[in-house]
Amino acid sequence: MGTSPDEPTYTITAKGAHDFARNAGKVTAKVGDVAEFDQVLTDDRIYIRGGTGTEAMPWHYTDRADARVQHMLRPPGNDAAHLLQQASMSSGYDRFGTETVAGTTTTRYHAPLSYRALVLNMTEEAREKSDQLRDMMGGSIPAATDVWVDGKGQAVRIRLSLNIPGSVSSITTLTLSELGRAVDVVVPTAEGAEESEALPG
Repeated sequence: MGTSPDEPTYTITAKGAHDFARNAGKVTAKVGDVAEFDQVLTDDRIYIRGGTGTEAMPWHYTDRADARVQHMLRPPGNDAAHLLQQASMSSGYDRFGTETVAGTTTTRYHAPLSYRALVLNMTEEAREKSDQLRDMMGGSIPAATDVWVDGKGQAVRIRLSLNIPGSVSSITTLTLSELGRAVDVVVPTAEGAEESEALPG
């Protein structure tokens, strides 16, 4: 994600496992070569630990219901369920053609991402900036949803994107594999985690 041409572009990569039935998961996220974080998501909380360079921190947590989006298309706590919820709010999908994803033949579908989905669970500050940008753009922000579906009717990749030259650009891609595999989530103990008022994101 990035802003104006004079500002740096950030690449965040995350890999892990998520049990959508239990609404729980685990993920390791990296911000380039600068920082790395381990995260555990439960139905109630998001736990995080990690740091920048040699600086590390213990487990902290925040209530999952309180986790808010701070940047467009950046799900709080790398929550895959949040991204899927945004994609599910899109309608009017058009068939975009066939593509291969991780060795699997898929059909790609494309639709506009509604403003309601774009600002889902945003902080008040981020929502105000988004509203201002929407007004500057004449009433809409050009965001889109792409979904790749395999022969079994399963979504194997979801991508949310927006690009406003000279202003802001952001792409968030979720690739799903080993669907149906059991996920073992180890939750940090209460004694080993401290409550945090805000989740970095």
